[in-house]
Amino acid sequence: MAETVKGLQALLLDDVAAVLSDTLLQVFSRPVSISELRRLDIAFFQEGREQRVWRAQASLQDGAAGTFGLIIARSMGASHDVTQRDFGHLQRLFELQPRYCVRPYVQATAPVADGLAAYTVQWCESHKELVFEVSRDGGTFLINRPEGFRVKPGMTSGAAHRHFSLQASRGVWRRIAEVLCWYPGLRGVNVQAGDFIGRLEPDGQVDLKLTTGRQMASDPSPETHIASMLQGMITASGYLSDGRQPFDRGMSYETFMLRMRGVLERRFGDRAAAMARQQWELFRAGVFARQEDWLKEDCVLGTFDRWRADYPAGAAWRETKRQWLAYAEAVRTGRMAPSWWSPAAEIPGLLERLEHRLKA
Repeated sequence: MAETVKGLQALLLDDVAAVLSDTLLQVFSRPVSISELRRLDIAFFQEGREQRVWRAQASLQDGAAGTFGLIIARSMGASHDVTQRDFGHLQRLFELQPRYCVRPYVQATAPVADGLAAYTVQWCESHKELVFEVSRDGGTFLINRPEGFRVKPGMTSGAAHRHFSLQASRGVWRRIAEVLCWYPGLRGVNVQAGDFIGRLEPDGQVDLKLTTGRQMASDPSPETHIASMLQGMITASGYLSDGRQPFDRGMSYETFMLRMRGVLERRFGDRAAAMARQQWELFRAGVFARQEDWLKEDCVLGTFDRWRADYPAGAAWRETKRQWLAYAEAVRTGRMAPSWWSPAAEIPGLLERLEHRLKA
């Protein structure tokens, strides 16, 4: 860590590389000379598996202030390569649709080890990490609470975070599906923690932004995109499955408690047993099964939401049906591996039910 700090200092002070001046140009939307800079405060923010994340705030002599992120690989090798690709992928995603992706600023090589990959990036101060957590209500989303945050409809209170209700969490899943449909080449997305940040809007909707693009397919088809999306989506029921077939909706108490406690103990320790018993009552009431059924619908509805941006409702639904039926046919004929939790054979019936609902 100490070596990384020194490397970042050297990187930002390097006039030849011009990383700082090029970044400030994008942060403030105008050229900023170093003489205008009153302070530059950099704080360590987060340790990831492949990267370290820093938050930087630049204060100018005229009182203006702006923030940006500093991303640096943890080591040479895999994390260095991931960080290099990440910047280029973010550029492609931002060009496709800037609304749902943070803006990458400047790519660089930090004088750490043999030259670690690094880049600067847009910092969304009012957005916080979006997390899907299995600890309550059959599994819900939460976001960290920004300063001055007030509880909105569909959310429950908490000291450091705000948890969405089951119904509000369903809206988040649908929003995630829509965002993924804007970026059909994106692969390997962690929709449960780390890859999305969120901000609650006055109307109760959540504004989402992707923060990383570790993997991209060169020429994705609708079928491969849908397969990838289904692979990344998971509700609390996924923690109760073996990852090869849908979870057993008639699971015994003993099996449920064994699996759920195993999930919860990693974070909640001695509280896990009591929390698991609460979840068992929800499981018996069908909450887990209903949530998984919702997610099957929301993946389709998120696709529809994306195409509604380009077409009238009728044409958007026809495009949605075309893509999902093409995926189902690809699975049926063996050209595409099936989803372990969303059987392709159910898709035609699902589309028919949703079509009737949309017409009602």
